[in-house]
Amino acid sequence: MGPPNASVAGSCGAVAPPDPQTLALEAYGGWPGLLDRLCAGEDLSADEAEAILTEILEGEAEPAQIAGFLVGLKAKGETATETEGLVRAMVAAAEPLVLPEGTIDIVGTGGVAGRRHGALNVSTMACFVAAGAGATVCKHGNRKASSTSGAFDLLEILGVEIEMGPEALAVQVAECRIGFAFARAYHPAMRFAGPIRAGLGISTVFNVLGPLSHPGQPARQVIGAAEAALADRMIEVFRVRGSEHTWVVTGDGGLDELALTGPSRVLELRDGEVSEFELDPVGVGLATVDASALVGGSPEDNAAIARAILDGTETGPRRDIVALNAAAGLVVAGIADGIADGLERAFGSIADGSAAAALASIARD
Repeated sequence: MGPPNASVAGSCGAVAPPDPQTLALEAYGGWPGLLDRLCAGEDLSADEAEAILTEILEGEAEPAQIAGFLVGLKAKGETATETEGLVRAMVAAAEPLVLPEGTIDIVGTGGVAGRRHGALNVSTMACFVAAGAGATVCKHGNRKASSTSGAFDLLEILGVEIEMGPEALAVQVAECRIGFAFARAYHPAMRFAGPIRAGLGISTVFNVLGPLSHPGQPARQVIGAAEAALADRMIEVFRVRGSEHTWVVTGDGGLDELALTGPSRVLELRDGEVSEFELDPVGVGLATVDASALVGGSPEDNAAIARAILDGTETGPRRDIVALNAAAGLVVAGIADGIADGLERAFGSIADGSAAAALASIARD
C-alpha cells in the first residue's frame, strides 16, 4: 500500500485533486474571460493579476496567452493594483535572499524613453560610489533588454561574479556592503515569459516588475521611471508594500534616473507618506549639459568609463551624473542629510579611492 496521500487514480477510479491555482484562475473567468476584459479596457483586481502571473510562472500558460496578456495590459494601461498583484506572484516564485537591514537598491526601469542618453549604466556605477560612501547596496537587474548594455553585461566585463547564489550573495553584501542579484538566477520561473517578452520588442509590465520584485525586498531604493505616470504607479506599489524610504525619479527628457540635462521629478515615499519635488542639478552646484555629453556604449565601452570614473581619472558630466544618482542612494540609506550632502559624500567616495575599492572588493583579478 502506498502512503496515505498517494494518488490512487486508475486502481480505484479516484482522480487527483485539481490544482488550486487552476481553480483560482477559472474562478476569475479563465484566460478567455480575463483577456476579453483587458481588451475591453477593464481593470483587474490584484488577486486576478496575481493568479494570471502565477500560472505563467508555473509554466501552465500558452505563449499566445502570455503575449496576449502582456500586450492587452500595456494597451489598457497597468494600474497600481494590478502591478501589486503581479509583484506578489513574482516575489512568491523568487529564490529568497536575506539582506542586512538598511540595504538599498539603485536601478532604472529602462524602456525606450530611458535610453535617450545612451546606455551609460549610470545606476550600476552609482552603486559602487554609494557603497564607497558607506551605504549597503544590493542591485537587482539583468542583461540588456532594451539597450546596448545592461547592468549585468557591464558587471561581467568588470569581473564581477553575476550568478552568485543567495547564500554566497548574502555573505558578500554583509561583508563588502555591495552585491548584485542577477534576475535570471533569482527568478528562474521567468524562463516561461522571458522569450515572449523579448520577442515582443516593446517595454512591458516586466520592465516595472524587475525593480519592484527584488528577491531581498529591500525597504529603501532609488528607482528611475522614464514616464511620470509609471512613477506614480510604482511609488504607490512601494507604499502598499511597506517601503521605508524610496525615491522614484523621472529625469528631464524621459530619463530613468536623475538627469543633468535639466530638472528631474522626484516622488519621495517616507514613513508611509508620498511627497513630490523637483531636483534641479544647478541647485546643487552641477552644470546642466547636453545629452551628447552623457552617452555610453557597449559593455566594454562602459567598463572603461566605469573604471575611469571610479578611480577618479574621468571628471566631467558622466562622473557628475553617476555621483548625483549615488547621492540619492545615500539619502534613502539615511547616510546623507539631503542631496547636497549626498553629493559631497559621493564625490568624496571617488576622490579617496573608496568607490574603486568597492569594485575591487568583489571583482575577480
